[in-house]
Amino acid sequence: MTTTHLPDEQRVTLFEDRIGPIADGFYSRGRKPGEYDERVLSSLKSYPERRADILAVTRTFTAQFASARRSFEAVFGPVSSDRPVYLLDSLGELDGGTRQLEGKNTLLFGADVIAEVHGAKDMIPFFHHELFHLYQEKNLSRCAAIWCALWEEGMATYVASRLDPGADDDALILNLPEPIRPGVEADRSRAVCAVRRLLDSTRDQDYSALFLGDWQLPGLPSRMGYYIGYLVASDIGRTHDLRAMARMSFVEARPLIDESLQRMAVCDRTSRDRVRQGE
Repeated sequence: MTTTHLPDEQRVTLFEDRIGPIADGFYSRGRKPGEYDERVLSSLKSYPERRADILAVTRTFTAQFASARRSFEAVFGPVSSDRPVYLLDSLGELDGGTRQLEGKNTLLFGADVIAEVHGAKDMIPFFHHELFHLYQEKNLSRCAAIWCALWEEGMATYVASRLDPGADDDALILNLPEPIRPGVEADRSRAVCAVRRLLDSTRDQDYSALFLGDWQLPGLPSRMGYYIGYLVASDIGRTHDLRAMARMSFVEARPLIDESLQRMAVCDRTSRDRVRQGE
């Protein structure tokens, strides 16, 4: 079906009518009419240029994901869900992750962002990362604090590094939007202390600075929470079994996180308290 001959408004309307219900409502979830219009229209117009790369991901996805699942389950045992795994054009939203569809967490992969970020590279470490999130969620309660995200993302990155010993920072997604490791290692103590000061924060801005690519703490790399979390998990992994770590609850993980960060850097307590109080 082509919509190139239609006016922009009709193209979006047809997309919403035909495609909106697909994937348990991924394209229409929680939005008001017209909210996605600009994004949908932009994706429709750019699709001919993106099509070859998206189809290349689609052709290799099933085999690579199946291979990643086999090697993951060989270490951790079965990972299962009553929800299907979707590969779709995410309209630029994600390369992989879980979203609430029909009230349940569903594992999704965006072929468009995978093509942009991962290209034709080996995607198995990336799949291991996302499979671990699915595996770990049954052991974790809801938590919006930074330290919880640090544990989740750090563990997923660490697991990928353990299951794929040859994976470089590109494969571990530690080079987006810019290489994170050198930016942290240039002054690791400063970076670690910046994270320690925000551990109990639930502010969106703090989460964005540490785990999204659209914000950063002054003088520090964006998304550095992934790398600091990876350092924490690696440090704890020196004395703890990988499978035991994977089964830890947040309550069990918190003191280990604190001890690990304290080993990495000596931080000013007064400064940390000021941040926690929102000053």
